[in-house]
Amino acid sequence: MNSLKKLCLFSLVCVACVGPSAALGQVKSAALGQVKSAARGISQLDAVAAAVRNNPTLHVALLQASQSRYLVRAEEALYTPLLNANAGVTHSRSPFLVGTNDVQVGTTDTVDLGAGLSKVFPFGTAVSVSLGGQRFLRSSEASALAFESSSGPGYSLLGQLAVTQPLLRGAGSDVGLASLRLARLGLSVNELGAQETASALLADVVTAYWELWYATEVARINQASHELALVQERQAREQVASGALAPASALPYVTQVAELEEAVLGATSEERQRELALSQLMGDRVGSEAAAHWVASDAPPLPAEDEPVEARATEDAIKRSYVRKQLQTELAVARDQLRLSGDPLRSRLDLDAYVQVRGLGNRRVPPAFEQAGRLDAVSAHVGLTFETPITDTRRAAQMQAATLAAHVAEKRIAATDLMIRSNVASAITRRRAASAKLSLAARTEKVAGEQAMAERARFHAGSSIAISVQQAEDSLRQAQLRAQRARVELVLADLDLAELRGELLQRYTRALEQLPQETRFSLTGAARSPL
Repeated sequence: MNSLKKLCLFSLVCVACVGPSAALGQVKSAALGQVKSAARGISQLDAVAAAVRNNPTLHVALLQASQSRYLVRAEEALYTPLLNANAGVTHSRSPFLVGTNDVQVGTTDTVDLGAGLSKVFPFGTAVSVSLGGQRFLRSSEASALAFESSSGPGYSLLGQLAVTQPLLRGAGSDVGLASLRLARLGLSVNELGAQETASALLADVVTAYWELWYATEVARINQASHELALVQERQAREQVASGALAPASALPYVTQVAELEEAVLGATSEERQRELALSQLMGDRVGSEAAAHWVASDAPPLPAEDEPVEARATEDAIKRSYVRKQLQTELAVARDQLRLSGDPLRSRLDLDAYVQVRGLGNRRVPPAFEQAGRLDAVSAHVGLTFETPITDTRRAAQMQAATLAAHVAEKRIAATDLMIRSNVASAITRRRAASAKLSLAARTEKVAGEQAMAERARFHAGSSIAISVQQAEDSLRQAQLRAQRARVELVLADLDLAELRGELLQRYTRALEQLPQETRFSLTGAARSPL
């Protein structure tokens, strides 16, 4: 009997202590409501658009693609003709012999003018055309000599056409256009990288959005259960006070309120973490006063399509994979380098030829042009220049290294194919499991709801106990959480499959339209694999 009295006294103390706890829970609920009211609802498309507009990682990838486009434009202008010009004045004093044993010092003043045009062609030929003129005057210390006083200044004219054609090293357009090909391949790599970055960003933003939605649902379900537990606790206290309920029968409600307060606190913290993750992807200034509190305003739409055929999904994923296309481009680069790896160390054999005409005038310029026009002084030259390394060791080693680089690229593509097949199969399996789980969870939620209502009715009728009601309420809450989690997992599995199949850029075209045209082209343009 004494033990029973002690138990009842302890129960009354616990119930009495519930008042401040309930008040504290109401304060927490009010504070949570204020935070929710200050939060801004955002749709999935708005979140994606904000990320596309503000995310710095995506902008870095787009800028790199734009930079590569300018590099290609620069390489396309590699063989632009070059105009050159020169002008100079030279004053020199040189000794020379006079007579049998005399040496004198002579002075020469020269003025040079020249201009030319040169061009290198992709197949290695270099052509140059130049025209130069010179005025020179020679004098010496023996200025009384007759030939010095009666000659000069002289005016000379020189026109030349020169051609150089490599016959071995550097010959052909394969070598001449190598830098342009590499620049274009680099552009393809960076455009594919930008598309991969954009697709991954879209997947991350949508995933973070639905995770935020789920976290909000968890907080909502736990908060609703907590509020219901507070009501049931208050009713139990009233029944204890009126003598209709034993004090010990109210203890499960006290425990339920405490557990749900912990659940609400954890769910609220998780919701904030998900909100911060989404804000970071959106480029929002996390932690600043201007940063907004976001709430997902959309509900996850269930995939309308039937389960995809694995063979077709795998084929699409391999065909559209940005990573695989980048590896194929790297393989093209390796093969191009293999084709050119030995050229800088090949034997050199150049054919050189030029034709030039000269003219000379004494104290007058026109005779120099007249003489050049009559082609009185024409010179021509044809020659060969040969150069070769003593051993071929370095060239052979470079070619072998380039061959191995191509093999490495091929193996990386094969490994990527295996990874893509595995990822597609895994995504389809997750999608199938999530769909089945959602169906089962919906049925479980319905049954758990009916069971909770029945237990509450039985409790009020006096045919059930409080612990049974608590268990039924907790089962309903868990079923609701499992149903919402299954719904999110189904949407995320379908999202993963869409990303693997390269469909996200087309799915969110409207969000990408906010980018400038020059950078948007890197995402909407057909950056294809060169293989």
